[in-house]
Amino acid sequence: MPAVTIRLGIVGCGSFSRGFIPLFDAHPLVNGVVLCDVDADKLATAAQTHGITDTAASLDDLCADTSVDAVALFTQNWLHAPQATAALRAGKHVYSAVPTGITRQEIVDLVSAVETSGRVYMLAETSYYFPAVLYCRRRFRSGDFGR
Repeated sequence: MPAVTIRLGIVGCGSFSRGFIPLFDAHPLVNGVVLCDVDADKLATAAQTHGITDTAASLDDLCADTSVDAVALFTQNWLHAPQATAALRAGKHVYSAVPTGITRQEIVDLVSAVETSGRVYMLAETSYYFPAVLYCRRRFRSGDFGR
């Protein structure tokens, strides 16, 4: 039986997402990436940098795209819960940078959207991929920190 693949929309093309775009694009179970950002210049730059031709101008456009199975949210932290809830209600699986939400009600709404949609929501602790953390791990492996 062949592996199930997904088409992934990456929401937010700012500096933080730039480390994740090539990771998702290279994943063997991702059969396509669609970049999404409301800032047209930022979207065009990211698409050109990563050689990705499929783009969306808004989360609403991405959610309306029936070829997209899941979204990864790399937007401002106060947008995570409302965007995840909207994507879940549109039938998309969601991978989200931290935090889940800002208010208790946002989290209640998000849990409800997961339960009613039947889709997967994943909260990702992404600090593991911060450039400074990558740098420190590399220096540690080379013995630069001593015992």
